[in-house]
Amino acid sequence: MLKSIIVHSKMMLVLALSVMISANVFASEPPDTTKEREPYPEKKGFGQALWTIPQFAINVPVDILTGFSQVVIDDLYAGHLAAQIAALAGELDRVWGFHPIFGAGGNSGAEFGLAFTSKDIFTVEERLKIKFSISVNDYQSFKIRYKAPKFMGEKLGITLLGQYTQRPWESYFGSGHLSLRKNETNYNPEHSHLSSSFLWQARSNVVVDFSVGYDAYNIFDGEDPNLVGDIDSIRQIFGLSFSETRNTRLVSVGGTIDHDWRNDKGQPTAGGREIISVFYYASTENNDNFKYTSVTVDVRQYFHIFKKRTLAVRLMAQTTDLGDEIPFMPFYLKPSLGGAETLRGYTRLRFVDNDLALISAEYRYPIWKKIDAFVFLDEARVFKSLTDHFKWHDWKYSYGGGLRVWETDNLILSFYAAKSDEETRFRIQFSDSF
Repeated sequence: MLKSIIVHSKMMLVLALSVMISANVFASEPPDTTKEREPYPEKKGFGQALWTIPQFAINVPVDILTGFSQVVIDDLYAGHLAAQIAALAGELDRVWGFHPIFGAGGNSGAEFGLAFTSKDIFTVEERLKIKFSISVNDYQSFKIRYKAPKFMGEKLGITLLGQYTQRPWESYFGSGHLSLRKNETNYNPEHSHLSSSFLWQARSNVVVDFSVGYDAYNIFDGEDPNLVGDIDSIRQIFGLSFSETRNTRLVSVGGTIDHDWRNDKGQPTAGGREIISVFYYASTENNDNFKYTSVTVDVRQYFHIFKKRTLAVRLMAQTTDLGDEIPFMPFYLKPSLGGAETLRGYTRLRFVDNDLALISAEYRYPIWKKIDAFVFLDEARVFKSLTDHFKWHDWKYSYGGGLRVWETDNLILSFYAAKSDEETRFRIQFSDSF
């Protein structure tokens, strides 16, 4: 049995590598950058923002209809959707097999693809997920993940991951917390990733993950015709060196400790979760001493208030240590804020720098069986260095609200509207995405 599992795992890694190598990579012609930009509204103070919340709530339905380009829909599995809706009435296992995918985003446009999911091929709780998608703006994504938490006994498992992405309309606004939306440019990053992780169930609520990986990054001219997109112009606009815009090949080694003591994974009302990750990266290129260490601490706490009302609080910090010999790193490798996981009212990758810090609070209250409403406030900031340049002013914020649909052990989907100084964004996210 063990020999069959190993053979099966090797085949999956070969498949992932083959797909990534055969992917089509190309650079576009320099786009037309003559389009005139519209001015952005002046920044409001925190107190002024609180007073605008009622007006924001009233305008949300209109904004959704008139600003669909701001709506992001992540991996709507048509086959899973019916099962997820039916799960609201009771426990129901997932639908396994091939499923079409639909997605949409401001930069990627409409996205279509196919996903395959299976479980318990060789071991208990084993999962195999394969997903491929392409968008109208030539975004490409392929992922294959094999996870077997009980690969060798009850406490030892493995995860094998292969991934390829290309994003021809990716935005870059410059580094630092003072970067301006009006300076938006466009580039085309290509990323291939392979990794193997070994899982150890140290305790009932503690998992230790040790990983080794390989990453290949290529950067090309962007393809958005309305933005500056050639790499030479981006260097000049933001004063970047060649080292900050070069292609990179990296090997990595590191680990993650995940202490999850929530009382319920789908709808936690007490407990918390602490995730600490430390990874070391080094270039594989000859005569290149580029290397750095990344440390991330993510702490989440849940407080039951009354009648199933819950206050969820999150504190997160990430720091990058380049050492004394490495003055610069490619800008696309830097930690970032914006999007679903951090500042929800800002576009993805809106703020980038060496380090970042985030404080988020979310108040959740039930409205029907397994559906909760929530309101939230995010505060965050990027720093050149958390230890040398930390400040409590000029933090960016976003606020909003939405709905959560959950099962006992999982979040099924969420919808939210988020407001920031720059825009209003909407997102529908399904839990079946990787």
